Amino acid sequence: MSDSPATPAKPKIPWFWIMPIPVALLIGVIIGMQIPTPGDQVATPPAATTQSSETPAQDQPAQKINIERREASDPTAVGDINAPVTLVTYSDFQCGYCAKWANDSLPTLIKEYVDTGKLRIEYRDIMFFGENSRQSAELAIAAGKQGKYQEFHDAVFADGATAKNADFSADGVKIIAKSIGVDHQQLVTDAASAETKALVQKNHDEATNLGVTGTPTFLINGSPLVGAQPLEAFVQVIDSELAG
Repeated sequence: MSDSPATPAKPKIPWFWIMPIPVALLIGVIIGMQIPTPGDQVATPPAATTQSSETPAQDQPAQKINIERREASDPTAVGDINAPVTLVTYSDFQCGYCAKWANDSLPTLIKEYVDTGKLRIEYRDIMFFGENSRQSAELAIAAGKQGKYQEFHDAVFADGATAKNADFSADGVKIIAKSIGVDHQQLVTDAASAETKALVQKNHDEATNLGVTGTPTFLINGSPLVGAQPLEAFVQVIDSELAG
């Protein structure tokens, strides 16, 4: 990891990692949360191990982390606020693994689950790679305030690219605004606001306090799923929650 933003105090030991979480998750933390050097081309990121020689005791279910907000005013959430399943996504716009997930798995999740009212996605864009990550997260929130978060997200991650490839100069932001159909001046104003900056910091601090050490990291109705897992892994957990 490089060009990381200054971190506050030494993170607390996350409470949910010391709860009875399946061994598969623990292995996934080590393997599935590898962060590539910004801008690296990522062909096949390592996936979290899904099998283990050990089986959790039947009376020790995985601890769920209820962190979803379900706020109607959330600028970076998409989908029905009352959807039965919520996917919280900790991502970084400079993360190659996040770009791969956004291109390989996300479109189907949007079409088959978000658009049908089954799934709500709450994006929490954080800044493991420094100022470019911060700037893209701020612009994403600003786009969300005009109802265009998903469009900004898709534009940055188009064809597996990351924010490293984005032009965030004054002219570049103007082009981005036009391409996603938002008011340019409002986008710039909202991105620079104290409210936006506070939300980016809140999301980053939340991830740190939860023990997130890499991106992407997901919580599906509170159940952790780590790394750029294949679509099938998300479908399995979401369908299980829907069958509930």
